[in-house]
Amino acid sequence: MTIQGYSEQELGELIADVVSPSQPIKSIESLKGRESELQDVKRALFATGRSVFIYGDRGVGKSSLAATAAYLYQSAEAEPIFVGGAKDETFVSMVANIANQALGRSRLHTSKTVRGLALDWRGLKWSWGQELSVKEVTAQLSSVGDAVDLLAEVAAVHSRSPVVVIDEFDQISSIEERNKFASLLKNLGDRGVALKIIFTGVGQSVSELLGAHHSATRQLAQIELGRLGWDARREVVMAAAQKLGLDVDYDVTWRVAIVSDGFPYYIHLITEAMLWQAADDVDVCEVLTMEHYQLGLLKAVAMVSMWLQEPYRHAVLHRGPEMEDVVWATADGEDLWRDTRAMYASYMAIVEKRERQDVMDRAGFTKTLSKLKNKGYGAILQSVENRAGWYTYTEKMVRGYVRMQAEAQGFELTGEKPMQRQRMHVSASARSGYYESRIPRGARLSFKDNQRDSEEDEA
Repeated sequence: MTIQGYSEQELGELIADVVSPSQPIKSIESLKGRESELQDVKRALFATGRSVFIYGDRGVGKSSLAATAAYLYQSAEAEPIFVGGAKDETFVSMVANIANQALGRSRLHTSKTVRGLALDWRGLKWSWGQELSVKEVTAQLSSVGDAVDLLAEVAAVHSRSPVVVIDEFDQISSIEERNKFASLLKNLGDRGVALKIIFTGVGQSVSELLGAHHSATRQLAQIELGRLGWDARREVVMAAAQKLGLDVDYDVTWRVAIVSDGFPYYIHLITEAMLWQAADDVDVCEVLTMEHYQLGLLKAVAMVSMWLQEPYRHAVLHRGPEMEDVVWATADGEDLWRDTRAMYASYMAIVEKRERQDVMDRAGFTKTLSKLKNKGYGAILQSVENRAGWYTYTEKMVRGYVRMQAEAQGFELTGEKPMQRQRMHVSASARSGYYESRIPRGARLSFKDNQRDSEEDEA
């Protein structure tokens, strides 16, 4: 290992501590760019009888925000309660899982308090470290009122401020079963049960996920989560490098910020791969360079979850080279909604750089583009409702993977139009410091380009 002062074991443990591509973040120190949302969740939970629903696109960090907020609010004598949604889950099975998690495993291992933990409810007996079968519990849950009774008992013995995180709530396939949680929230609030629930789910609105149950509105704070902002994307990279005593080339932070498309999963995955590339250097590494980034990106592309790779493969595998050009054009720029005009401009820039001989006209491009809505081509795109000629990605995270694929092959997707020449002052400490700037849409983001432009202007 050639990062100064670390063995491979120590380095592996430290990297796992500073980046988290495989599981939710649980600490304020590691949760970058979500200060405002975290404060909103925390303040919402202070209100008596109120719970929280965090929703948005897949991969934007809903689980990390929920977990961090849960640990922040949960009182110290116990752990938060975590359960996950699944297609075959029902309302009563989820409530049974909450009880088991709360009474069977969640208690902290402190000899003074946990040995006496027990709950006897309708003939069901829990003791510390012991779970009951879901069948045993669900047999006693015939209504929402029964669930409220059980959770009230659970809350009373669990801790002073118990928090439940129901992650991936959208995975529960039955709308009828999801709707029961709205009634649960209302009844928990009306009875003043000191149990907070933080839901997460993929969706465009809470009513889409939870159902239209207007009487539960006052018991639920709604937090919509979008992609990470520019500064936060760069901060993840810089903070991770600094924990290992490394500096970062400022172009590296911008490239990760751009290619990741604002999805924390990609930022953490690329950063993890870069750090291991630095560890493989022959000489002692002090700075993460563009070479570490390029090699790390190749590794990260190969490690992306298979379900994100599949749509891309369906679209381009065993197709002509023009299909990859078209797919790349759909992911150019920062906007999630794009029209055929903008995408065709991106396509023309791509084929020019790749020196293609056969170039489609606008009509041919539009016809080829429409194929990407079909399942046989990965169903990458879907039409934007009420906006003719506009498209968005069916699964927004796939857009990030497309951008990573393009850059791994040497093509930077940064917008279909060259940006207006701008001066950017970069301080002497820019390598390891912060650059507090908003990036214009369609901008070509390279500090080297801008620094060179400034020098030319000054000359």
